[in-house]
Amino acid sequence: MKQVLFLKPLFFFGLVWICKSTIAQTPAPDLDSITEDSYRRMLERQEAEQNDIVYPNFVAPEYDSNLETYSVAAVSSPRGEGIIGYVSDPNDIIDFAAEQRINELLYELEQKSSVEVAVVMLPSIGQEVPKSFAVDLFKEWKIGKADTDNGLLIITVMDQRRTEFEVGYGLEGILTDVVCYRIGVNEIVPRFKEGDFGGGIENAVLRVKEFLENPEAIDEVYGYSVVHEEQEFKWQWYHLLLLIYPILCLVFGFWYYGQAFDIQLSKDDYYDKYHRLDKLKFGCTQYLFPIPMLFFARMAKRRLERYRNAPRFSKLNGKPMKLLTNYDEIEFLAEAQLLEEELKSILYDVWITEDESDIMFLEYEGPNGRKYSDCKECSYKTFGKISSLVLVAATYDHGGTRIDKYECRNCNYKEEKEIETPQKSRPSESSSGSSFSSSSSSSSSSFGGGSSGGGGAGVSW
Repeated sequence: MKQVLFLKPLFFFGLVWICKSTIAQTPAPDLDSITEDSYRRMLERQEAEQNDIVYPNFVAPEYDSNLETYSVAAVSSPRGEGIIGYVSDPNDIIDFAAEQRINELLYELEQKSSVEVAVVMLPSIGQEVPKSFAVDLFKEWKIGKADTDNGLLIITVMDQRRTEFEVGYGLEGILTDVVCYRIGVNEIVPRFKEGDFGGGIENAVLRVKEFLENPEAIDEVYGYSVVHEEQEFKWQWYHLLLLIYPILCLVFGFWYYGQAFDIQLSKDDYYDKYHRLDKLKFGCTQYLFPIPMLFFARMAKRRLERYRNAPRFSKLNGKPMKLLTNYDEIEFLAEAQLLEEELKSILYDVWITEDESDIMFLEYEGPNGRKYSDCKECSYKTFGKISSLVLVAATYDHGGTRIDKYECRNCNYKEEKEIETPQKSRPSESSSGSSFSSSSSSSSSSFGGGSSGGGGAGVSW
């Protein structure tokens, strides 16, 4: 009995010693445990979840392009009436594609955890201290939900080469000063030194997102005061066009096919049918309505070839006629007609009976038919422009003048025409604002009323 009583304390202390040793050997979690593997797994998870996310129509705020130095009041908020986004970047420091990805990532984060994040890129804040500026801007915008203060501001001041993380009260237990500093050093600084500002911010957002999407972190920071409003559908002019466009395609298609059908059934000879069908010029309709015009163009091309090469008979004696080759027709064409064929202003088909009792010349417009016109002297289609001389160059303030010289290649008849050229138009200035595509819902029109506890960290690059 005494031995049993003696062994019990020994067994208890031995068990305590084993547990203590096991716990001591377990490594404490470290920030560096966010390895590339976890980063890769996060990207894979985001890609898998992305198919279920409907992004809002991100609309950037309007910026004052004349500002070089910004105050807190002058910084345009990425949230407001008609403005939906997470990035305020008046000088387009972040490229368009990176800004879109950042907006999408932060939208995913807000949908899952209700955390509100704002990214600000400013050229200068004058002599202001970036940390103080970040605190004031955070308070001005009230980033985060009111019941949990789960906001984060990432602000970069370019001329001071400084990036600050300003963290709301509710996130200070997760995004500690050390965590923010590590994210800045590991993600912001290397990319910014290479000039990849969009990539640096995007990587930092991914790291923040990885921390905050931890289930335990979500339970701690989720704010139930978040309001998600359905974006009201508004009719735009292009919606009406999308409804009318198929009808217009059918109308133009039926009209062209109807004209071709009428030509086919007419009693005109093949030459007249050719020119009637050839006059159905497509113009811009072949680009505006490519589907019906594509099929019609193919059909018209086949019919034009058939009309042009169809068998012909002499109107004098009814005998069949044959089409001469380009070489054989030379002896029957006049010198001016051969010149027209050389210029490709007019193409001639020569039909002749076997006994040469009847010869027929048929004219067709050539590929260069629009470059030449009928000469006033010789009447052949060999009159065209040969040169232009600029007398007064057009500027942004007034138009110009040029002299166009024309000459007939057949009889050398010449003309000169003075042409007034319009003044140059100044290039329009592009807006700094960006817009993104498609959405059915959006976050609330402004930040949720959170406040900052002064936590966070900054890095210089």
